[in-house]
Amino acid sequence: MTEFKGNDKSLTRRKFLIHAAGTALGGLAFCAPMSALGSLPRTRTLSFYHTHTGETFDVSTTNGHYTTRDRKKLFTFLRDFRTGDTHPMDIRLFSTLMKIQDLTGSNGVYEVISGYRSPQTNNMLRSRSNGVAKTSYHMKGQAIDIRLSDVKTSHLRDIARKLQTGGVGYYRRSDFVHIDTGPVRFW
Repeated sequence: MTEFKGNDKSLTRRKFLIHAAGTALGGLAFCAPMSALGSLPRTRTLSFYHTHTGETFDVSTTNGHYTTRDRKKLFTFLRDFRTGDTHPMDIRLFSTLMKIQDLTGSNGVYEVISGYRSPQTNNMLRSRSNGVAKTSYHMKGQAIDIRLSDVKTSHLRDIARKLQTGGVGYYRRSDFVHIDTGPVRFW
């Protein structure tokens, strides 16, 4: 590209416009890689604390993808703490948790009350309470009961409802929110 000299007497309007267009195109070419930054891999981390086992777990995702190793560790962390049974968890749950963090601006820890629930545990809980579903989404690995350490549970409930990614139950007395990937419904 030629250097523009304001006192060049041979500069015509045409040369000026050609030079200006070249400079603009050069600027666009320089900016193009910057616009590609949005497509760079984005790594995010969810932090968990299990209220019944005292265990903590951090899991990272890059653009919503978890490594096989991290998925297995996550499934183990969210096991039925009463029986030790594990089950694959629906990854869409964790996408919802990420969205909740984004919308609340939270950097807190998800406090897990319940993840996977074996049929034996679910039946035992049903015998003690009429609030436990016979075909609970916990038994399918599609539900999690949580709190978020730096967000009021009522606000957590409101955000989860707005996302409409599945069922949302609010348990004010026990201070937790149930989130599942079943049909959209609220209680």
